[in-house]
Amino acid sequence: MFGLSGRQIFILLVLVAILFAGSQYVPAYFAAFQFNDYIRQEVKYSVTNRKTPEMLRTNIVQKANEFGIMVQPRDIHITRRGPAFTLELQYHWAINMRLYRHELIFHTSESGEAFENASD
Repeated sequence: MFGLSGRQIFILLVLVAILFAGSQYVPAYFAAFQFNDYIRQEVKYSVTNRKTPEMLRTNIVQKANEFGIMVQPRDIHITRRGPAFTLELQYHWAINMRLYRHELIFHTSESGEAFENASD
């Protein structure tokens, strides 16, 4: 076939499979990296930007939708500890490669100060 040996055809098929798998996994990990970086920045500067935990939750859900990540407000857990809070979020990204289905699970946890308790 096209002057290729069986070994060359096998290597070509393996390369095509790797490229196809990469085209499914790389966008998921890239979006998760960007989304986690957004969460880190939002939590870090929540006091400076005068954001309440509810505003933070709304902004995170909106940004998740922009990245194509299915997150509901109830998925974001905010725990207060005095003047600080911890935001925890676990979300899933489904990978469908026709013959194989896989679900990536991402978890992020960030801590910051709450605006209500910050001194002006």
